[in-house]
Amino acid sequence: MRPIVASRSLGLCAAVLAAAGVGAFGTSAPAATASATSTATSASATSASATVQSRATTVPSKSVRPTAFGLNVWTLADLDRSQAALGSKPAVVGVFRDWAHAPDFPTSLAKAVSNRGSSLLIAWEPWDSWRDTALQPEYRLNNIALGRYDALLNRWAKQAKAFQRPVLIRFAPEMNGDWRPWSTGVNGNPKGSYIRAWRHVVDRFRAVGANNVKWVWNPYVEVGESTPMAASFPGANYVDWTALDGYNWGSVRQWGWQSYDDIFASSVRRLKTLAPSKPWMMAEIGCAPGVAKPAWITDTFSRARAGGAGAVVWFEFNKETDWRITATPESTAAVRSLLRGTGWQVGGKLAAVERLW
Repeated sequence: MRPIVASRSLGLCAAVLAAAGVGAFGTSAPAATASATSTATSASATSASATVQSRATTVPSKSVRPTAFGLNVWTLADLDRSQAALGSKPAVVGVFRDWAHAPDFPTSLAKAVSNRGSSLLIAWEPWDSWRDTALQPEYRLNNIALGRYDALLNRWAKQAKAFQRPVLIRFAPEMNGDWRPWSTGVNGNPKGSYIRAWRHVVDRFRAVGANNVKWVWNPYVEVGESTPMAASFPGANYVDWTALDGYNWGSVRQWGWQSYDDIFASSVRRLKTLAPSKPWMMAEIGCAPGVAKPAWITDTFSRARAGGAGAVVWFEFNKETDWRITATPESTAAVRSLLRGTGWQVGGKLAAVERLW
């Protein structure tokens, strides 16, 4: 279904914008999303905790590349608070930018993130996120493919190239849902238009030599009537990484608590089949509050790591619900324990982080 997005107006003052969720990191409002249909069965948080804690997890060998730990956040202040609580810096800092309000590549932010020993992951979204609707005809995918936004693309490409360091961009993520102006079958977007738009964007960056940009193709986990992933895949030559977004909504949604298998397992298999040569990550994940949240975090991180995920980037927001790891001491402790173990790449040592990309 369409995600919950706070309503906004250009006339709102800065304080109201902050309360509505518009922060220094981006003008685009990130939203944890979900389909109206879910095949997973509900379970109480208590029983889910018992199930998660009892499941044996395969631990990858030490020779396997490390998995980067990341946080999606609003501001540097939010980032600093979360990493102080966790006792570790994230290797990946995820932010959100829309095309209506971000005319330039965020160079100063990219430098600030780099100075913390982390890499920047940008959700670059072709829409006006201040308008609570997917019906934005000016941002139809064919307009992008036909060059209407080439001035924006060229400017971003040149500025990103000038930054020089690796930066990850997930252009128009969650395209297989029906809640964004770039979704197939929404906003006048015919089949195949997403692929044409994606290739055009990448081609513009390549034309100016912005080879430090790594392209992250990022559907939502397949649920209900979502568009099949293959219908939007632009081809291995146009993708550096693949990714998934997915959430355990708990009591916030009618289908209730869900496990890693309920949410991710089938979509991970499909992703690997579609792009077997590409590394993959979880670009947005989150879990609603509940007594089982710490155990869910431990299980999900461990399963993702065992499955070969190159990065796990948590949605560190208090939005539709309090998704934050650092919302409780228990969930904070779960992540602290994981990151003290083997196989996880945290931030602080930029050279080690950048070798992952």
